[in-house]
Amino acid sequence: MINHKYILGIIFLLFAAGILFYAAYAGLILIFSLIIFGALSSFWKEKDLKLLALAAIVLLAIMNMGVNGMKFGIDFSGGTRIPVLLESPASQSTMGEMVDTLKKRASTFGLTEVKVRAVGDSQINVEVPSGNPELISSVEDLLSHQGVFQGIVDGKVALSGDGILPGTIQGVPAAYLQGADWGAQFSVTRDGAEHFAETVKGKANYPLYMYLDRPTDAIIILTWEEASANFEIKDRQLAHSAFQKALELDEGNITVYLYDEVNLSFLEPASNKTKAIVSDSLEELVRSQLESQGFILLIIEDEEISPKISQIGTGEFIVDKWQAVGLLSSPILNPSVTVGSPSYGYIISGAAEGVGQERQINAYNNAKSIESILKGGALPIQISIGSKTTIPAPLGEEFLRLSIIGLFLALIAISLLVSFRYRRSKILIPIIAISVSELIILLSILGSFTIDLAAMAGIIAAIGVGVDAQIVITDELLKKNQGSPRDRLENAFAIITTNVTVAIFAMLPLLFSGMVEIIGFAISTIMGSLLGLLISRPAYAALVEDLAED
Repeated sequence: MINHKYILGIIFLLFAAGILFYAAYAGLILIFSLIIFGALSSFWKEKDLKLLALAAIVLLAIMNMGVNGMKFGIDFSGGTRIPVLLESPASQSTMGEMVDTLKKRASTFGLTEVKVRAVGDSQINVEVPSGNPELISSVEDLLSHQGVFQGIVDGKVALSGDGILPGTIQGVPAAYLQGADWGAQFSVTRDGAEHFAETVKGKANYPLYMYLDRPTDAIIILTWEEASANFEIKDRQLAHSAFQKALELDEGNITVYLYDEVNLSFLEPASNKTKAIVSDSLEELVRSQLESQGFILLIIEDEEISPKISQIGTGEFIVDKWQAVGLLSSPILNPSVTVGSPSYGYIISGAAEGVGQERQINAYNNAKSIESILKGGALPIQISIGSKTTIPAPLGEEFLRLSIIGLFLALIAISLLVSFRYRRSKILIPIIAISVSELIILLSILGSFTIDLAAMAGIIAAIGVGVDAQIVITDELLKKNQGSPRDRLENAFAIITTNVTVAIFAMLPLLFSGMVEIIGFAISTIMGSLLGLLISRPAYAALVEDLAED
């Protein structure tokens, strides 16, 4: 009869393998392993099954490290520095607010190390590990946004980021999005809900233009080929009307000019900060002319300059998405939300580029980026991204090598001391074997993301807690005339369960603190505690339970 500890062990096996699947594609192996595991479970003793559960996870961990290697943080392997340049100097309090906002955005990456530091009063350096080019690109895109969210209906702001409750922002599975590839849902404050209800009242079937970092004081210039790249409208007037409706705002319109229909020499900037949004392929001579007339150029990639247009049920053409101006999506207002009654939940959704798996990956990245920006909030000062630079590891590979050697030496020293305490050689090998198994599993899982100093400290702490738990089990088994061996083991696991519960609850404030520097420590400590309770402690007990009979 398999008891509840074995069931908990299988749950952790699924949990650990799920994380490994993200990095090592071990899901298929896991399925076959569980099928074989289930088929043989009726023939094997519970003791053997506990050891098999641990061996299976160790095998997956070794396979993961062999296939994908391990990722180390900036302190160990160096990194890439991305400078965030402020348009104007910031006070000490404003700079602290901006650093905290960027840290919150970076916390979306979970175990991945991202460091954010202020440099003077007009620059913030963001550092990420160099070994992940995709991460660097994602962070650059994330940092390029100021984070100002606006939902605009008929030229009026119906919803803004100030009214969003950060704790309610989360991604939405594509299955619930009715055709969209990605989505992020959130709730709004009472004032936000009432303002939205008032603004959209009577606007049934109007598009809700959802913007992130909509340019202010700007014009956009594009050719007809660029303007018509994503739709089939031969009537330029209809297309131009759709563009202007999407860009209409009482607080400042963005004017669209078709390059072959306007005399650029007649264009004048409204102020010394007026921006001209143009494509990367626009002629250099035209760019120079716009700059000479006083415009600040915003050069956009060719694929981002073209709007995406669709025709709604009323026959009207609307702009669905326009990356050049920050338009994320344009859902149509259902008549039920335009009767004046406040609504407190909303979803931002949109389409992703690519096909197949590439489309799924892009959809996931889009959702995480929007979620991160909305959670972090808007930056109080306009920013721009400077040129990346490579930074050397402050500690380096040699320190990493010495850290790993020191970790193993400490593990062996602790194991020997425990063995000398009990003066039984048969305790030594199980303690070393179980502790090394825990070390391999934790290094594999955390190494699939990033192992920085905080994560390494958490691994060391988890190994120490593991040895402590093995001492508890050994002491309880060696107590004679205090019940059966089964009763003594249950007493030991009652103590261990209490210790693990306390450790996990102690780490939760650190995990949800939003402080990127200590998230790795919190997660590695929690994972180590769960691993020990559900897998390695039962396996150790199975190895040494014969002590009770000696």
